[in-house]
Amino acid sequence: MNSENNSKDKRQKRRKKSNLFYDFVKITGAIPAWIILRPKIYYPYEKPKMKGAVLISSNHVSLLDPMIIPCTFPTRRLNSLASKELFKPGLLDAFFRGVHCIKVDRERFSPQTLRDVIDCLKNEEVVVVFPEGKVNEEKSGELLGFKRGAVYMANRGGAPVLPMYIVKREKWYQRQKIVVGEKLDLSPMLGARPDNDAMDKACVYLREKELELKRYYEEIAQKKKGKKSKNGMEDTKNALAQIKQGMSVGILIGP
Repeated sequence: MNSENNSKDKRQKRRKKSNLFYDFVKITGAIPAWIILRPKIYYPYEKPKMKGAVLISSNHVSLLDPMIIPCTFPTRRLNSLASKELFKPGLLDAFFRGVHCIKVDRERFSPQTLRDVIDCLKNEEVVVVFPEGKVNEEKSGELLGFKRGAVYMANRGGAPVLPMYIVKREKWYQRQKIVVGEKLDLSPMLGARPDNDAMDKACVYLREKELELKRYYEEIAQKKKGKKSKNGMEDTKNALAQIKQGMSVGILIGP
């Protein structure tokens, strides 16, 4: 019993030191991140309350996504799953652990990763996952298939899933657009011991929810594009009318 308490105390001390480093990186990186990204966040539903354990599920459009998501949820410390290739021995390993990254093998999901995520969720923390499993390089912008890990971890950790959609920027200087959905309770779909079929159905459901966010943004973008086109046509009509009016005046007055 004493050994368990000692190990728990050591973990808490390491966590406090990690939180100090995380906060330092977050604060010093916030200003350049906001200048570069200038994030615009859309909420199709009510703005979700970020209290307690939450598993954020996001599409993966670029290597900047781990910087975009903290800008979306500035009041919470985020634990993000990151590829094991990033954890090079030495400073890189210490850095990624310090900013609350959880090592994950994209080819073979390890029990340690699962334990780390569940521990975070049980401690009322926020975990970020990319269920596509990699950066989506599809030119069509269509979401890739979702892996089961996200829904399984949320179910085991007893946390709701919050879907969000990151809009891929065509130019680096464009403003970053993000759409945040509503919290989803997947436990009725999965149950206490979900089988593969139940997890596959939950994955499809979660992917559809993120596609809804994608369509929501596309409708907004289309309306704005149509409005600009309409305004442009009106400006052209006004310009032509002024030219005709000038020509009429010239004809009446003469040289």
